[in-house]
Amino acid sequence: MRTISGLFGALVLALGVASCGGGGDATGTGGGGGGGGGGGGGTCPAGTFCMTATSFTPTTRTAAVGATVTWQNSSGVGHNVVWDDATAKAAAAAGDGTGDMPNFDTGMSHTRVFNTAGTYGFHCTIHAGMTGILTVQ
Repeated sequence: MRTISGLFGALVLALGVASCGGGGDATGTGGGGGGGGGGGGGTCPAGTFCMTATSFTPTTRTAAVGATVTWQNSSGVGHNVVWDDATAKAAAAAGDGTGDMPNFDTGMSHTRVFNTAGTYGFHCTIHAGMTGILTVQ
């Protein structure tokens, strides 16, 4: 029995090491990794919060006073963006609308302009724990 346990442990260790391998190519330079983000992977554009199935990516972003910030949903899942308090809601001035962003079907994006410095929290009421923070300076 001791031999079987030892062999099983060695097998688990070998599989773990193999699955964490580098994925190198024939030139020995290594391969590239995949991207994150919603929908098609990759990087979320500057000035944009992208939405995955259950999170904002990135979760925090900094923008300059007067900047237009975009929220983009490519996740295949419906979302909304609701400000955590009245100050944040008031600061989300006219982009393609003002304040909260209630309807975010996949493929949609919304913008807001921020003319007042501050730190503004927001969340999706459809998905618990889906939160973000925008800092305007």
